[in-house]
Amino acid sequence: MLPILFVTVFIDLVGFGIIIPFLAYYVESFGARAAVVGLLMSSYSLAQFLFAPVWGRLSDRIGRRPILLLGLTGSVVGFTLFGLAGTLWLLFVGRVLMGIFGATIPTAQAAVADVTAPQDRARGMGLIGAAIGLGFILGPALGGLLSNLSGVLRVSLFERNPYALPCLASAALAALNLIAAAMFLPESLPRERRDTHLAERFSRFELLSRGLTDRRLRLLVLVYFLFMLGFTMMEATLTLFIERRIGPPDHAQLVRRVGYLFGFIGIIQVALQGGLVGRLARVFGERNLLVTGCVATALALTALPMADSWVDIYGCSFGLAFGLGLSQPSVASLISRAAPPQTQGGALGVSQSAASLARVLGPAMGGALFQQVAPGAPYIVAAGLSLAAVVCARLRS
Repeated sequence: MLPILFVTVFIDLVGFGIIIPFLAYYVESFGARAAVVGLLMSSYSLAQFLFAPVWGRLSDRIGRRPILLLGLTGSVVGFTLFGLAGTLWLLFVGRVLMGIFGATIPTAQAAVADVTAPQDRARGMGLIGAAIGLGFILGPALGGLLSNLSGVLRVSLFERNPYALPCLASAALAALNLIAAAMFLPESLPRERRDTHLAERFSRFELLSRGLTDRRLRLLVLVYFLFMLGFTMMEATLTLFIERRIGPPDHAQLVRRVGYLFGFIGIIQVALQGGLVGRLARVFGERNLLVTGCVATALALTALPMADSWVDIYGCSFGLAFGLGLSQPSVASLISRAAPPQTQGGALGVSQSAASLARVLGPAMGGALFQQVAPGAPYIVAAGLSLAAVVCARLRS
């Protein structure tokens, strides 16, 4: 079961990662300005914020498999519409659909929780994290390659829109993933463990209130939110910081080197989440790993404003990747273990929703601090948020 889930999530994230390198340029090709580019990027996270707990809770009632298949089906539609969009508003519709139907990661995490023993939960969550990391490493590289191939193929559609080919390739990957999952992905949640309340409603506030009734869950979700809020502030401004501090005058070279940097971060995450974090959790416990990851992230963020060379940047990035690689699977495991078995999907959905809210708010906050205060200000604030997450993790009993 775990290998099949790994492959399903990996292929899904490869398709998502393909569009990352050219997303901003695609929006600008419609005459949009930077503010609209940011709004389009936020629309994906906003859609995930709204729908992640819905899919998670629904999977507690009808099973994980139907929700994962539905998500892949919607992704095919979203990627296709995004690639063939002739207007800016259709581009937004396609991006929102990607967010809505791409909000099934907590359902995959719940499936991992269904088939793993509590002591092996961190290892299973780490495998999902490794699949995500590998997808983000391979996807952007494929996106850049496919964008360059658009002009070589001499197809009228691709000549008019060089970004259509990678978008349609993402749709094709999602379609192949859908077929494979329909054939090989089993249901992980037995019927006797499903929540069958017929009067269940799916209002946003009801899901949040039900998902956070337990004090331990509230604190863990708050930990995840604070950590991701700071991390996304860093992600949104790191390229600007490198350009301001040490970037070469050739913008294409800068983009390429920053791409290598994010690939390096992804490799560290995959190495940690793919195998090491499960072994460490058995020795030290998930909560200790979560605290260590938050502290490592805070230290790296504090050092980042003083970086003035690529060696410094890579050193800080190693600390950031190390902290993220320890924190994400650990907090997901703790949340799944704190929730009753019949509501694990809903609890993980609420936590993913909180992380999506952080991804909506973080880039705007980071950009404002970068521009209005100082280039290093987002990282100092983000370090404080990581330390606040440590305090909340210590309060959990």
